[in-house]
Amino acid sequence: MSSFDFSNEPPFPENNVYPPKWDFDNERAWKLYRRAKAEQWDEDKIDWDKVREIASGLDRKERLAIAYWWALLSNFDNATPVFAYALVKSFENHLPTAVRSLVSTITWDENRHNLVCGYAINSVFPEFPNFKPQDELEAKARLNVLWTWYNGSRYWKAYLDSYKKYTIDVLFTSFMMGEAAATTVFTTMGKDTRIQPFKEAFKNTAVDETRHYAFTHLIMTDKAPKMTDEEKKLVTKQIRAGFVFLSLITYRPPKDFWKLPPWFNEVNERMENIARGAGFEIPTIEEKERAWKEAVVRVGASLAHYGIKMPAIPEIGISGEEVFDIKEEDVIPIF
Repeated sequence: MSSFDFSNEPPFPENNVYPPKWDFDNERAWKLYRRAKAEQWDEDKIDWDKVREIASGLDRKERLAIAYWWALLSNFDNATPVFAYALVKSFENHLPTAVRSLVSTITWDENRHNLVCGYAINSVFPEFPNFKPQDELEAKARLNVLWTWYNGSRYWKAYLDSYKKYTIDVLFTSFMMGEAAATTVFTTMGKDTRIQPFKEAFKNTAVDETRHYAFTHLIMTDKAPKMTDEEKKLVTKQIRAGFVFLSLITYRPPKDFWKLPPWFNEVNERMENIARGAGFEIPTIEEKERAWKEAVVRVGASLAHYGIKMPAIPEIGISGEEVFDIKEEDVIPIF
């Protein structure tokens, strides 16, 4: 005998993707969603044969250095599951329809970015990082990448657990700094690299990251006026954590957080210089610092309007709210 009372509406469980719900009243979000659809691009249209042709004219170390950089980037562009999980949570929490739709486009974007990393590596040094090093530099470069990926694995559990501690809108707002910095980095590389297919890939990726920043700004401006003081403090802390996480590829990794080989920075700088000599123009440390300072100005102006403090970032000479004791569970992998 059924215990359900079918004469009344069913009792839907909490944190469930049912019942389906739609709303169409957030025009700012819908406008950004339509922009996301219009700006899609195809990684298969990048001329990877041309990349292979150019790579054939480079020496082993130059090809290795370029593959090395893309492999480091992949630690951050391995964000498809980050947003796929966010997409599930956005449905479980019945966020506005346009917001859920936007998260679906970012998930697609991140998958494309990750594939670009794989295609690039496969085009210049197909066996990387599963190759036999010929000398100490190659061995250490390989270990740099593997330990970078290990750090990514540390943060994955922290990311999953973050949904038990933070609301989704606070999490999304916390991504602002990373998206702003990524926009600058990819714009710079798209302008400066002399390898034409990579130039196209970087320019397209910069367009995506600009849109992702616009998404985080949208979420922030919708949520910030209603944030509690505690939530505002969480955003400040997460922005600092975002710098700590992304600094490996966009600046220098802080020594007190990352678990990396003692030779990491020295070998990384050597590999970057070799890549630059091959026409793959990775930003210099001065350019990276400038990109972060621009991101701070950009994000800080938005946060200040809502009484959210920017964290101090002493690595690049930025004063602000002191954030101490960044732990593994505070770092949310995002790019």
